[in-house]
Amino acid sequence: MLNEKTTLVRGLTIVTMFTLLTGAMVGMAWAVLANVMLDRAGPAVVLSILLAAVFSLFIGLCYAELCSAMPKAGGEYIYVKRGLGKFPGFFAGWILLLAYASMMPGECIIIGKLVHGISPSLSPSTTGAFVAVFFTLVNLLGVRLSGRVQFVFTLILFAGIFIYVAASLPKIDAAHYQPVLGRGWGGVLLMIPLSMLAFMGFDILPQAAEEVNAPIRKMVFLIPASIFFVAIFYIAIMMVNAGLEPWEKLAGSTAEIPILDVARIALGENGVLIILAAGICGLLTTINAFMMGGSRLIMAMANDGEIPSFLSFVHPKYHTPSVALIFLGLMGILGSYFSELIALFDTAASSVLVCYILVAVAVMTLRKKEPEMDRPYRIAFYPWVPILAIVGTIPTCLISLTLLKSTSLGIFFGWILLGVLYYLIVRRGR
Repeated sequence: MLNEKTTLVRGLTIVTMFTLLTGAMVGMAWAVLANVMLDRAGPAVVLSILLAAVFSLFIGLCYAELCSAMPKAGGEYIYVKRGLGKFPGFFAGWILLLAYASMMPGECIIIGKLVHGISPSLSPSTTGAFVAVFFTLVNLLGVRLSGRVQFVFTLILFAGIFIYVAASLPKIDAAHYQPVLGRGWGGVLLMIPLSMLAFMGFDILPQAAEEVNAPIRKMVFLIPASIFFVAIFYIAIMMVNAGLEPWEKLAGSTAEIPILDVARIALGENGVLIILAAGICGLLTTINAFMMGGSRLIMAMANDGEIPSFLSFVHPKYHTPSVALIFLGLMGILGSYFSELIALFDTAASSVLVCYILVAVAVMTLRKKEPEMDRPYRIAFYPWVPILAIVGTIPTCLISLTLLKSTSLGIFFGWILLGVLYYLIVRRGR
């Protein structure tokens, strides 16, 4: 799975890996899309988050078993290819590339808007492009550096959220939660796909498994631990957002960072500074983690000849997949000039959910095809966990597809068509 002359190095610890997972999950959508989340489901969005966390946990356990058996860069692509065959493996990797390619510019757009709100003279697109360049350079210089950067920014991120929540709890008014099911059960269900996207990030571990300096059995438990940890923070944030003032007021906000108004209620102008500091760090941790995960996926697919081989190049000095990182950096730069933020996130949600289904199926297929495979971690209550993962994810995926607007639909199905044509014309002919 690695270049013959130059390989990746084990430069990540358990602690830095945990911050990569949690930092990847918690960007700044909790602040920038706080109005969208309440508008879609009302205060009952907490139920959406809880259900998304449960389904994500089932899926995460599937990843844990496969990662323990195949701790190789490539994650979903490797698992599905071995369990279901070459084309399904290619398809899983191809569609996951779309998710990474969508999330990267999505986060750059948010940070551009955030900085523009602070300093209107700075162009949002230029700022987003600058951030993409910065993190491309950080990741090019080695996994140890990107891991340390992630650790610092993640600490600031969760410290800021904790301060905001702790200061807000005494000021919550239960009357502000009425009506709890403001958008009905339909709203709760419609929010599950976007909520599951909020847990996207635990798959960074399978992508970077070759670079963690720890026993694989200890490593895979970071997946459920990170999901549980992040779920607590998400639920706390939404409870506070909906309880500091009538939730419909925040739901109807048109501000670029709608959470700032409720932060002022809890902490005054200091609340604004805390949210901005935490939010900026959240954006930086997400971009950094997706740069790492996406580049390893690209490298693995290129090593297998699924995509052009030059994308597998690993730098001889820094031991990083340089060409893949530059490619993702370019996606971030170009995407910074794309205006439809929610279209990017909805597209990424649909792509990730398709991969989740394929991974859960691969778990069951490999249990039958290769029962003697060495699995340092095996899912308890098998086969119910992967079955529940599939049962929960399929309807969520269908809901996600119905949410796609014309732009998102064009991107999603256009990418799939491009991948199928590439496989049939180029890849299959090799």
